[in-house]
Amino acid sequence: MNLDLSLLATIAECDSALQITEAEKVLLERRLRNLGESLTDKAKRTINVQEGIVSVQAIIAGFQSALTVITDEKEKRNLELKIEREETKLKALQNKDANYSSVNVLEDQINHQQLEAQITVLNTAITSINTQKATLTTP
Repeated sequence: MNLDLSLLATIAECDSALQITEAEKVLLERRLRNLGESLTDKAKRTINVQEGIVSVQAIIAGFQSALTVITDEKEKRNLELKIEREETKLKALQNKDANYSSVNVLEDQINHQQLEAQITVLNTAITSINTQKATLTTP
């Protein structure tokens, strides 16, 4: 959609439009910067969580294998408790995975691209408003 700059008939209106547009741009740039920083951290956490899940699953599998060959009841109970603790860790990691999943990272990347596009549109609008302002005579 093209901007109808003919609506800006005075320099004061152009100044007001510039002020609003620049304020919006600053806000979007902050959001973009914060999202960019968050994306970097979230991508790292996603990898760490996924590696943690694989690790804990391997530990549980190892404990369960050992459980089948242990005959001492006391040792068997200790190992069952260890398995329960590891399963609790696994559930916690799986909950984290819901927050730091690859899908969430992708969603944030899409949001990042949308913000970049909005900033580009605002830059174009600011340039156009400045051009319109230059064509107007002082009131």
